[in-house]
Amino acid sequence: MPLRTYIDTSRRFGSALVLGVGRLATLAGGAAAGAGLFTDQPILPGLITTIAVGIGGAFLSPRLLTAHPKKRPIATTIYLTPYGSLSAILIAELFATSSEARLIEGGAIALWTAGVWWMRPAALGKRVAKWPDPPAPETDADETEEAPASGEVAVIETVPSDPNAAWWHLNAAKEQGVAPGTKIVAIRQIEDGRRVAVAIASKVHGEPVPKIELRRLSALMNIPVGLLAIEDIPGYGAGVQMLLIGHPPETTHADADAWTEIARTALPGVQLVEVNEYDLSEELNR
Repeated sequence: MPLRTYIDTSRRFGSALVLGVGRLATLAGGAAAGAGLFTDQPILPGLITTIAVGIGGAFLSPRLLTAHPKKRPIATTIYLTPYGSLSAILIAELFATSSEARLIEGGAIALWTAGVWWMRPAALGKRVAKWPDPPAPETDADETEEAPASGEVAVIETVPSDPNAAWWHLNAAKEQGVAPGTKIVAIRQIEDGRRVAVAIASKVHGEPVPKIELRRLSALMNIPVGLLAIEDIPGYGAGVQMLLIGHPPETTHADADAWTEIARTALPGVQLVEVNEYDLSEELNR
């Protein structure tokens, strides 16, 4: 015979044994309470026995003791219900001895015996304790993935209040974005409003602004590539750069001639291609 068959047979035998003991206890309790209707002698021993068996079973049952903390009070209450109700009937028999009281007590004993026989509250309480434990509170996946290592302090970034800076923070500066780890520090219209200059800085001090691909930025902003330009800011390191949006200005012949002469004198061999003027020193030096 397979081992599994022996195990199943043992379990069925154990369940039948527990059921039989429970049925006998129900009949014994009902008989003691019924006898108390006619004589006081079995009432006190029956009350003491009921209380002792109930408390002993609740505090000695391994299934109740090992139940989940949230299930243990419910399971214990269900388990003790038949013992508590029978104790109440026996106490009533001690003090209420009139004919009307005996009639009510007899009806209560009949209901108790039938209800406990059918519902088996003690077994039900143990089944409740055996039910699966309540699910653990769910944790945010982002918090689990971004939990700081031991000894590190978690840094929570806030979204900028400026709408343009917030858009850049949420779309361009995000991880795998076109300009990760950057922020907007200033936005100004230049060249009589023909273009917009956006000063972009690295969030990490000492780190340069990453290379921004104009084609990706064009797709993200839905602006033609020809209207976008990235330049360094004179007088500042690689930690800041300038994003220019709009049509480049047309250099007049007088300006071109002047700058060509300057380039020829100061920087021999250098050809002047374009002249741009902007000043964001006030915003950058805040």
